Amino acid sequence: MKATFPHLAHLNVVLEVLYPALGIEVIPPPPITKKTIEIGVKLAPQNACFPMKVTLGNFIEGIEKGADTIFMAGGVGPCRFGYYGQIQRIIIEDLGYDVNFVLIDSPRYGWKNFFSSLKTMVGGKWSISRIHRAVRLAWNVLRYVEDLEKTSRLVRWKLKEPSQLDGLMEKSLKEIKNITSVAQLEEIRSNALHEISQLNTIEKNEPIKIGIVGEVYIAQEFRVNFNIEKLLGNMGILVDNSVSTAEYVLNFFPLTRSREKEEAWKLAKPFLKRFVGGEGIDTVGSTIRYAQQGFDGVIHLYPFTCMPEAVAKSVVAGVGREYNIPILHLAIDEHAGEAGMITRVEAFVDVLEMRRQQNVREASCS
Repeated sequence: MKATFPHLAHLNVVLEVLYPALGIEVIPPPPITKKTIEIGVKLAPQNACFPMKVTLGNFIEGIEKGADTIFMAGGVGPCRFGYYGQIQRIIIEDLGYDVNFVLIDSPRYGWKNFFSSLKTMVGGKWSISRIHRAVRLAWNVLRYVEDLEKTSRLVRWKLKEPSQLDGLMEKSLKEIKNITSVAQLEEIRSNALHEISQLNTIEKNEPIKIGIVGEVYIAQEFRVNFNIEKLLGNMGILVDNSVSTAEYVLNFFPLTRSREKEEAWKLAKPFLKRFVGGEGIDTVGSTIRYAQQGFDGVIHLYPFTCMPEAVAKSVVAGVGREYNIPILHLAIDEHAGEAGMITRVEAFVDVLEMRRQQNVREASCS
């Protein structure tokens, strides 16, 4: 079995640990490029969600590298994510590729189908304890990778040479792919955090703080959102991203919603009382949380035509007025351009800086 996968931030690092631990050979797709997007746009329905187009491009490029198996998460509800795997499987079959496409639906909607997919993944020959060890290792890798990303956001804004941070992260992520135990992961983690703490910083005043909310794929996949976190960090902005792959995995299973997600849903309830699919409620709740925590602004990232985020966008506008916090909405699809996005982000930062200065002047006069 030679499996490929869709890119999502640094999820490839996790899967390149998990798959070999389950006896599956990994065929990583090439990094997302213009070619990847062109493949997906050409093959997918015109009105399909942008993440579906990009991940379809990942699959095609992975198959062309020799993959014969695809594992894809499923879903239900107003969000079109539940259709991705079904449509992608049909497209791949119509192209004549001989590929085993395994759709893994959440056990929330039936344990029988979930265990059937799991059996296909492990080949029916592994013990429960062996599967548990592999999944536990992969879960620890996922949490560490997200902690590393969070640490990067916390320090980038004040670094003298941010490129050194990029080198350390690349080195750490490369080392993780070769681990076979949690102990090895902890050693890499300790070394990476120590090296990051030694990077040269510049004394700066309190930074502008921007929170990122939105759809799970666009808000995290830096190769399609033009690496907005790095862009802001290199501008001296302290960034926090409310969207998390680990949170998404937890929500995939029954009764495993995190404390942060529960808090976001409670905060959103006065503004959005019904589940609208995807991360719609999380977008609203996280925007409120950023406002309460004193953030200067929020950037809302989502795929163009995304229904749950379109609903959230209209609600978030009211949140912005209620809490007096500026919101920048960025819809991204195959027509989005880096230059235009950078211009809008820079203008938004200018607005936040002017607001900060005005608040200081008003405070000094009172």
